Parts: sequence; C-alpha cells; structure tokens
Amino acid sequence: MKRRRCRDNNPTTYHLLPNTLPARTCEHFLYRFTNMKRLLLLLVTSLLFTACANKSMTRYEALAPVFEQNGIEAAIAATQKGKDDLYGDDNAFLYHFDLGVLYHYNGDYKESATNFAKAEKIYDDLYTRSISNEAAAIVTNDNVRPYRARPFEVLVLHEMQIMNYLAQRNVDGALVEVNRAQKAMTELYQKDNDKTNDNGFLRYLTAIVYEMAGEPDEAAIAYYKTVKAYNENILNLPKEAREFIIESLRRSDREDDIRTLGLDNTLETPKATAARDLGQEIIVVGYAGHGPILTELKMSGTYVSGGSLILSYKDSKTGKTESTTLGAPPVAGAGNGQTFHISMALPEAHSFKSKVHHFNVSVDNQSGIRPEKVMALDKELEMNLKDDFTSTMTRTAIRVVLRTIASQTAKKAMKTDNVMLNLFTSISTDIAQDQLEKADLRIALFLPNSFQMTRIPVEPGLHEVSVAAEGDAGNTVKVIDYGKVEVKKGEKKFIFVPAIK
Repeated sequence: MKRRRCRDNNPTTYHLLPNTLPARTCEHFLYRFTNMKRLLLLLVTSLLFTACANKSMTRYEALAPVFEQNGIEAAIAATQKGKDDLYGDDNAFLYHFDLGVLYHYNGDYKESATNFAKAEKIYDDLYTRSISNEAAAIVTNDNVRPYRARPFEVLVLHEMQIMNYLAQRNVDGALVEVNRAQKAMTELYQKDNDKTNDNGFLRYLTAIVYEMAGEPDEAAIAYYKTVKAYNENILNLPKEAREFIIESLRRSDREDDIRTLGLDNTLETPKATAARDLGQEIIVVGYAGHGPILTELKMSGTYVSGGSLILSYKDSKTGKTESTTLGAPPVAGAGNGQTFHISMALPEAHSFKSKVHHFNVSVDNQSGIRPEKVMALDKELEMNLKDDFTSTMTRTAIRVVLRTIASQTAKKAMKTDNVMLNLFTSISTDIAQDQLEKADLRIALFLPNSFQMTRIPVEPGLHEVSVAAEGDAGNTVKVIDYGKVEVKKGEKKFIFVPAIK
C-alpha cells in the first residue's frame, strides 16, 4: 500500500499515513498527535515536579536509622554523602542546620559553629521573599520554595551557636551571637505580628552570657525578659531558673521588677547565692529524646469561591473525624458562589516515644541533681503548626482550586472526537493534578525532644562528673562518665549531654 508523508510543524519530522486518506484526515491526525505530545509533556513535567518536590520522608528514612543504629559520626558522613540527593539547593538551610546539630552532639564545636553560620546566612538571604518561588508554589506545592526554617529552628540555631562559643570559652563570640539572636527574635515578631515566637531558654542563656561577660545590668534585663517569655509560651518557668532570676534582680536593686513579674520576693535562693559567692558553676545541658517530624494530614471538603471553606479530616490522636470551616476568598477564574470539591494535604506533627525523659547528674559522688526542662521541641512544633494552620490551609485550598480550574481548561483544549483518547486525557490530567499536591514536611531531623539544664555551684579545681540518662520509670538508659572536669576560678563550665533516643 502506498503511504503519504504527513509533515508536522517540525520541517524535519514526517509521519507515514495511508495514501488513500484525504488531506483533512491528515490535518486531524496532526491535531491529535500534537495534543498527545502536549499531554505527555504535561504528565512528564508534573511527575518531575512531584519527584523533586518532596524529599522529606526520603531524607528521614535514609538518615534516621543511621543515626539511631550507628551513631553520630556515621550520621554526619551519611548526611554529607546525601547533600545533593537528599537535600538539594532548596534545602540548603536544613543541610547545614542538621550538620551543625550533629557536630555539636559530637563535641566538634568549631565545625558545628561553621555550619550554623552557613545556615544563618542562608536564612538571612531568604528573609526577603522570592516572587518567582512563590509563583511556582501556586501551581505545584510549597516544597518547590527554598526552605526558610520554622521559628523555633531559628531560635535553636542561635541557642546552639551560643553554646558552641561557650564550649570553646569564647565569650566574645557568644556575645556577638546573643546580639544576632535578639535581632532574629525581633524580626520574628515583626513578621508574625501577634504570634509569640519569644523563647524563655534563649533569654535565660542570654542572661548567663551577660553574667560571664561582666555585664550584670544587661543580665538582669535578660532575666526579666526570661520570665515574660516563659509566661507567654508553653512551658512554665523552671524552678531553678526562677531562683537565679530572683537572686539577680535583688542584687541589681530591681525589687519592683520582682513584684511586676509576680515572683515571690521571699523565696530563698541558696543555689544562686552559692554560685554568686563561689564564683564558679558547672552547667549541664541535656538533650533528651528524638525530636518530632512531620507527616501528612489528608483533608477533603468543599470550597465555595468568595464564601466558605469546609473541610473534614481524621484526627491522628483521637481517631475521630473532625471538621473545620473558614472563610474562602474568591479565586481567579471562578465566580462567587462557584463550588469545588477539593482534597489536600497539610503538615502534621508526629512525636516519638522517647527512651530518655530526664537526667541524673553526679558531681563528686553527689548524685540526684536533676536538670529541668527548659525547652520542649514537640510543643514548639505544635504551636508553630497551630499558628500557621489557617494561612497554610487557605493557601493550599486556593492552589488546589486554581489547579482544578486549569485542569478543566486543559481537558477542553485537548478534547477530540476520540472517546478513548478523551478518557485517557481526563484521567491522566486528574492523576497529574492529584500527584502535585504534597504537604511541606521539611524539618530538622536530629533535634532532641527537649532541652534540660541545671546549674551547679562548685569550688575551682577538678570535679568528677557523670550523667545518667533515664527513662520515664527511672530506669537507666545510659551513663556518660566525663571523668575529672577542670573548672577554673570564675568560670562557668558547660557540659553537653546528647541522649537522642
């Protein structure tokens, strides 16, 4: 049978058709072929976006077992090896942040400080929002945007960076980082308006740095802000911190501040007084349990343009189906009152059952010294998700509606007189649209579930120090013997205890 060559828009490309077919059939074939190519391009592009957009669970599944089973050094090596495949350019903050945490646990405070400094620079550079990245997120999902860090991650970065400098006895470096931390807290308030992103532990640590730098007035102000931060946040002011704060305010003739803060001015402060009189302390900071990660919360319901957003979901804690209703702004391409059925995914906190709940510190055979919880990362994440819930849900719903409108338009544009081809086009477009919706599950992987701290007044000299990490029933999970620890005259000696189990 003779065949005729039918040329498309590419002058070098021909398609062989039976010679008996009329010219209009040739044109119709080319029309359908071109639409098929467009469809395949759409599908390939969508799947590529999907594959590249969400590495969060892959990163956790690849690195968490290494950390748990093989230890800190193996986790550092695995993280560095996975820089391109597991992190990529959009997660550069997390890459350096995770390394900073791991090096800190490993006692390599200089390398930890280097990585935290890189993460901090990335955060500062991304502070100004990128319009192009936001536009890409409108049609795909939030994972295509460079990761900017959650508020508590920014504050933890500064806390650990301050402690890196203190571990190296670099008080000047710690003071510089204190100033950066205060700037970061101010910026967080400016960005989030009435949301509370202050942090009691960071304020408390700041006060200690000012004491070490010989600035008692600045220390007293920081102690004052410590109480306010804890009162506004999710943890109560630790008892030991309260004692040191009262003692400092009394010494600075700030009795009015004690009353303003609602503190008990009659409270005795033996430990804080001893620390002042002796002039030296051993400060133990423990990192207990594995911090939370994020999983996907599936939601579905109805979006009424310019009306309401009504969604239902299964509460992972109670197992019950819950619902929520918000105002729904109009979207481009939809008239007010137009209804859309949508399904979407939001980030949800997932906490682990911690093997380590608290610590038992022994100094010179005196045991029973128990650090108090000064920061709870699981609570910080839950508060952050709660603060962002409405804006995240609304932004995601609008994105899904816009894609729904776009997909319907695409279906019409690719419609032919071939029923099977139309069915394939419709199903494929729906699948591609559904696969694009991924919750942003990015989060630091190696943080503890809680920070715990205690301050122990000591004489100058050598002191035997050991720390037992204990479970919730008081069972010993592991014991870390630090041997003879030298504390110089006037020094505040920091000891860090990672027990991320």
